[in-house]
Amino acid sequence: MNQPSSPPLIEARDIVYKYNSGDLAQTVLRHASIHVNAGEFVILVGPSGSGKSTLLSLIGVLRKNQEGILNVLGEDLNLTNEDKMRDVRKKMGYVFQQHNLLKFLTASQNVEMTLEMFPEYTEAERARITEEILGNVGLGDYRNSYPAQLSVGQKQRVAIARSLVHRPQIILADEPTASLDSKSGLHVVQILHDMVKNMGCGALVVTHDHRIFDYADRILHIEDGVVS
Repeated sequence: MNQPSSPPLIEARDIVYKYNSGDLAQTVLRHASIHVNAGEFVILVGPSGSGKSTLLSLIGVLRKNQEGILNVLGEDLNLTNEDKMRDVRKKMGYVFQQHNLLKFLTASQNVEMTLEMFPEYTEAERARITEEILGNVGLGDYRNSYPAQLSVGQKQRVAIARSLVHRPQIILADEPTASLDSKSGLHVVQILHDMVKNMGCGALVVTHDHRIFDYADRILHIEDGVVS
């Protein structure tokens, strides 16, 4: 007898989202549906204003869902309270287009601050894990460097290390290569892809960058708030 497959890490069905209300209402997502399984690297593409970032922010529990089914890591986000939502967020890694590093902290300090949310790690463990992840993204020699001393590509790799250091179950990336040259962009995506395959997490990557499509297990398209 076949074993039942594991449920998706992300399952969104018939998601409708509107900005404003009444006569000013603007529908951004129109019954959008998407799922991401463990070990999958899924790319979502679409023109500006198509609803990509809004959908990503709903999955990332940065906005409250309005209509439709949204299950993330086994939690029904329509019913989940704020404490549970906070727990779900802690199991995600969010990579933004801009690195958003704190200028007054070194690369190591920027990464290690993520681990400070998890009281189970000792100070020594935080330092060891941080050094390991910076080595994995090729920045072991730059751990004591400040953002101003790093290139744009290096800053983005620090941001990725910060997003992955706690070994999230889901990686959400919003245009992670947009500000990078071809070589740096491919390196960043290779890191994300390797993490998905090695850690068994799932990734949803919003991008316009056709250079990285070969990394995808699936490519989904969104236009006028509809995913296909």
